[in-house]
Amino acid sequence: MKKLARQIIEKNRLVIVLFTLITLFLGFFLRDLKINPDILSYFPKNDPDVQLFNYLGEEYGGNSLAMIVLENEEIFTTETFALIDELTTRLQLEPGVAYVTSLTNTLDIKTDEYGFEIGRLVDTANLPRDPEALAILKEYTLGKEMYRNNLVTEDATATLIICRLQTNSDQVATCRRLQEIVAEVAPAMKIYYGGIPFMILDLHNMITDDLKILIPMVSLVIIFFLYLGFRKWEGVFLPLLAVAISLIWTLGVMSLLKIPLSIISNVIPVVLFAVGNAYTIHVLSRFNEARIARTNDGLATALYEVTTPVSLAGITTIAGFISFIFGSYLVMIQEFGIFAALGVLFTLFISLTLIPALLALKREEPGRKDKAQRKTENTGITGRIIPGIEKLVTKRPKTIVWVGIFLAILALTGIPRISRRINLIEYFQPQAGIRQAEAILEEKFGGSGIIQVLAEGDIQDPAVLREMEKMEEFLLAQDGVNNSQSIVNLLKELNHAMGEGKVLPDTKEKVMNLWFLLEGEEVMTQLVNAGRTEAVIQARVAGSLEAERTHELVTAINEYIAGVDPELVKFSQTGMPVIYRNLDRSILRSQFQSLIFAVFLVFIIMLFLLGSLAGGLLGLIPILFTLALIFGFMGYAGIPLDIATVLVASVTIGIGIDYSIHFLSRYRQELAEARAQNLPLETAVRATLNTTGRAILINVFTVAFGFLVLIFSQLLPIQRFGVLVFVTMLASGFSAIILLPAVLLSSGARFHLRPVACRKAGIKKVK
Repeated sequence: MKKLARQIIEKNRLVIVLFTLITLFLGFFLRDLKINPDILSYFPKNDPDVQLFNYLGEEYGGNSLAMIVLENEEIFTTETFALIDELTTRLQLEPGVAYVTSLTNTLDIKTDEYGFEIGRLVDTANLPRDPEALAILKEYTLGKEMYRNNLVTEDATATLIICRLQTNSDQVATCRRLQEIVAEVAPAMKIYYGGIPFMILDLHNMITDDLKILIPMVSLVIIFFLYLGFRKWEGVFLPLLAVAISLIWTLGVMSLLKIPLSIISNVIPVVLFAVGNAYTIHVLSRFNEARIARTNDGLATALYEVTTPVSLAGITTIAGFISFIFGSYLVMIQEFGIFAALGVLFTLFISLTLIPALLALKREEPGRKDKAQRKTENTGITGRIIPGIEKLVTKRPKTIVWVGIFLAILALTGIPRISRRINLIEYFQPQAGIRQAEAILEEKFGGSGIIQVLAEGDIQDPAVLREMEKMEEFLLAQDGVNNSQSIVNLLKELNHAMGEGKVLPDTKEKVMNLWFLLEGEEVMTQLVNAGRTEAVIQARVAGSLEAERTHELVTAINEYIAGVDPELVKFSQTGMPVIYRNLDRSILRSQFQSLIFAVFLVFIIMLFLLGSLAGGLLGLIPILFTLALIFGFMGYAGIPLDIATVLVASVTIGIGIDYSIHFLSRYRQELAEARAQNLPLETAVRATLNTTGRAILINVFTVAFGFLVLIFSQLLPIQRFGVLVFVTMLASGFSAIILLPAVLLSSGARFHLRPVACRKAGIKKVK
């Protein structure tokens, strides 16, 4: 390792040229980087519920419903119907739209004294114009359940246009075009856009805006704290350079592999800016210590000494991110883990190669200190805080330990208060337009989510149809489920028109006769397959269902299905409640799995670093304390587990353990010197605090406040993630430089560590 360190220092110009070429190559591909905000595309393809959901979308005209609400003082006017008709026609012609349903094209079965007619609710070629005709149409429409509070509100002040989007279509481009058409046709009308496709469009816009705003903000925050810590532009520029290069490499690789940014991976730039500078900070800190001379030998020695703790710190951070691969339900969380880990690996590599090569360009005589370096040692944010921490730790170590125990116990009592959020609409701000639209849709039209039940059997068999009817009745009896649609509704309407009453036909022959009358109607392709062996029951579900209620609904439907004779008809449930239920389960499962994996790996690394079981357990103290604190904080602050905050625990372990590694690694060296000179344990603690402790403190502030920038994100989960990591970094950093040394001092522990060679005599000791 020493030989490699010397090669990096001596061949610094070659190293710089190689890194420049690689950066230019990968940077070229950044122009092809895409954004994919479609959360549905990240559900695992091997999940049977997702497979059924996708199958129904492909076979029955798409299952993504883009909903457009038009509000007016009175819907039943000639002008409004003309506008709805024009919108329906133009929206239907848009690529990516499979089918449009509105008041002007919905199927209607009319009866009169002469018989019945299957046609449209409104004759668009001859729109009613006089008040009497409009009043008759209004009374007729609102008198039918299939229209009332389904396509038009019962107070006739709002109507709904439903665009069923084609499976695998570009939903962002399609929805953007739909909005343009509506704005052009109905500029004066109050419009609301709801449904998952429009949520995806808003997410795309928010991700783009966040990237433009958050990266500059986090850069400014980090520059501020790096300058406070180092008081040298070298200490500001080099950490940012390392992170910027690693970010170019990471995003370049994503682009090469055609992996788009998601609503989770879009925070990778912020993560790398906040986390990645840590390794360069510790390299700079070691190089800037008074005992290191900037000669080739001095820099090579510094690089050799710092490589092990920095590498182990990087490995634990990588392990924290890699843990997201295990047990994560959403592919985008797995991708975040992979590429965040890759970014950290790149930053680690750059910090231990390119940064020392750049430092080697600057030469100093042995023992010489420039004015800026002397200023750094005596001033800056660390020069004011570390002495106070040193005094507190050495004077009251047992008090610190007992306070730590009390805080941990108090925090543990908050864990049962933690709730879960799985609904996509809850990721938006309360004042967001999409959230207001969803509230309107839920209040007036039963919601924008869909729940689907596939029926397999002889769909023309009256017995099968009766079971489907019972299933619909059961669905509508559940809280939050509204406006069901199936072939059963049409057959009952048609049978009523035939004079048989609004009931299902009692023989297969009658069913077939009615079926013949419905042949060729486009709506049939959304309800039944061509072979009449499958049919879909679809209902709307409220978007505000809590995780617990979602579980109850899915369980109730599954229990009902279990009681149906599968020999007659086989029911299978899918839709957003089922997928949200699976997502909720995965959040809990992945939380435990990633925690166990990360803690175990960190323990192994600490065991390797300290060479003893007791030392390995000692290194976990700050992390276990921080985990208790952060989960307790979530419970008491009302911050839920969601697709973003579920990442915090592993990030806590992966990043937070860095501080313990750096502290104990340096403490191990200082302890060896203290033993050699028969100095008290307190001497090693003081020396560690005044060297590595300073670097840790700089790192804590840059990472914590760097992540706090995420509160300016437009997405609530990302805001909560930023707040939690901010609290986490402060807790883990200060526990590493306050709680950990207090444990060492209060226990008088001199752990059985691997032998460390003492540095040369004459090294200045911290008193």
